Amino acid sequence: ERILAEAVRQQKQAGKAVKVDYELSAKFSDNKGKLPWPVNKGVVVEKFGQAYHPVFRTVKLPFNNGVNISTDRNAKALCIFDGVVKQILVMPGYNQCVLISHGNYFTFYCKLKVVNVKAGDKVDTGDIIGKVDTINGETQLHFEVSHNTRPQNPESWLR
Repeated sequence: ERILAEAVRQQKQAGKAVKVDYELSAKFSDNKGKLPWPVNKGVVVEKFGQAYHPVFRTVKLPFNNGVNISTDRNAKALCIFDGVVKQILVMPGYNQCVLISHGNYFTFYCKLKVVNVKAGDKVDTGDIIGKVDTINGETQLHFEVSHNTRPQNPESWLR
């Protein structure tokens, strides 16, 4: 959330050379429910939103701003729409992450062991942005979609 807020703040900052590409944003929005998956093969194993502990049913787990997609070892993480890489960062438990801007929409790809892009790169739909890591025996891509700072359910955006 903090990373998205900073990216949006930078886009809105007066006198900054960074401009929001509203045409790209509209194209992204027009493709809701039609966007390709960020991996070639996978299944959602953790859904967007609030979840509860599987045993202690009254215990809330942290809100999931995205989805976790179980996939094959060494699976390639793919860009779901044309955009610009805003930031590459490392987060505990999520390894390497890539934040991509699509106008005022953002996609966030985490749990990567290899990143093939750098901040400022223009990326196209289907470009390989990295390889998904295997952590504790599980190969999962954590994937998020946001409109400015508002998390969106990625499953409603993907075909």
